[in-house]
Amino acid sequence: MSDIIWGTVTKIITTNSFEMNVSHQKDTNQDSYQDVEQIQFTEIDIPSIPVDENSRNIPQIEESLNNKFVKCEISGRNSENKLVCTVSHSGAGGY
Repeated sequence: MSDIIWGTVTKIITTNSFEMNVSHQKDTNQDSYQDVEQIQFTEIDIPSIPVDENSRNIPQIEESLNNKFVKCEISGRNSENKLVCTVSHSGAGGY
């Protein structure tokens, strides 16, 4: 099972990465995470964002993600120290 964090997106970096304020971490996570993390998403389950990265643009990502509370299922870190994650909107209860 992968580690999971939740938080608010604060800055869009590219069409597949953003910065977020981490506000919640799953109790059973194997690692600990900083208060601010950069996320590279490999998959995204947000209807307003195209699955195909070539069909995305920064304004579209900003509109869909900026200041939104999201869930990140972590698969590891890349060479730039960004968390590699599957991203989705958080549930109605906040998690």
